[in-house]
Amino acid sequence: MTGEVRAIAPLYVDLIYSGFDALPGPGEEVYTKAFDLQLGGGAAAIPVMLSRTGVPARLGTFLGDDAISRLAVSLLEENGLKQYENLYRGVGRPVVVSSAFSYGGDRSFLSFGDEITQADLTDAACYDFLKGAAIAFAPQGRPEVVKRLHEDGTILLYDIGWTPGMQLSDYADILQYVDYFTPNEKEARQLTGEEKPEDALQKLGEAVKTPVVKCGAKGCIALHKGEILQVPAVDCFTPVDFTGAGDNFMAGLLYGVYQGWPLVRCLQMGNVFGGYSTTQLGCYKAGLTLPQAMDFLRYYGTAVEKRGQEVFR
Repeated sequence: MTGEVRAIAPLYVDLIYSGFDALPGPGEEVYTKAFDLQLGGGAAAIPVMLSRTGVPARLGTFLGDDAISRLAVSLLEENGLKQYENLYRGVGRPVVVSSAFSYGGDRSFLSFGDEITQADLTDAACYDFLKGAAIAFAPQGRPEVVKRLHEDGTILLYDIGWTPGMQLSDYADILQYVDYFTPNEKEARQLTGEEKPEDALQKLGEAVKTPVVKCGAKGCIALHKGEILQVPAVDCFTPVDFTGAGDNFMAGLLYGVYQGWPLVRCLQMGNVFGGYSTTQLGCYKAGLTLPQAMDFLRYYGTAVEKRGQEVFR
């Protein structure tokens, strides 16, 4: 495949604290055993991670004239992404800064930002940035933009965050044009009302071409031509922090799509990217390279497709 992978996404700067017994109360101070300053995740992880593998990728984001925005730019370039465009024309502070407290698997956050996102752009501005891309992260709440991109032949991936009470019908106007939709188990259950991931996957398949449910340490499942593909996680990673694993999974999946690989191999690469990212604090700290990813992919073994499942040998 030729052409770029593009996404529109805000940037986050994370101040990550770990190695502590409890958070301080009023008037108290607690020293942690570890600290790091990193670029946060979200859809921005897709162009960042893909650029590391040599796939041409571009990010449309929101940067102000303030210290946090300048810090975000330095972190973005430190992570290897040179192709980005500032879509913000205001005078606020659009980059979100978060104090992240890591509990050895999950996190809690204290964040600040002016909550400036793609919702502040016009449809025309969104489309102008994404048009011509080979693959794009479908913008949320922009059905007309997604429709035009679909008609252009752009391959579209879509992902959402958890919202209480969300239903599949809320996203039907976008999902009908999307190629890959990647909710996690909790989101899939809420969207469909189905308790079993496989049942939720089948219902998602009524709304979108290729639904993929991210199942954490169990790997992922996908519906492809009416068949359920079960792709287990890589079993050689020791997780430290799960934050950003889903974002990295999407990047790995799209790496395979860009290369024209069969879906199972794309999902394996998603599991490699996502699993490896958990071995260090933060979304990018693990620093996966393409040679490493290919080594882990070979470790996976050869996938033998059978009806309704994947057997690895």
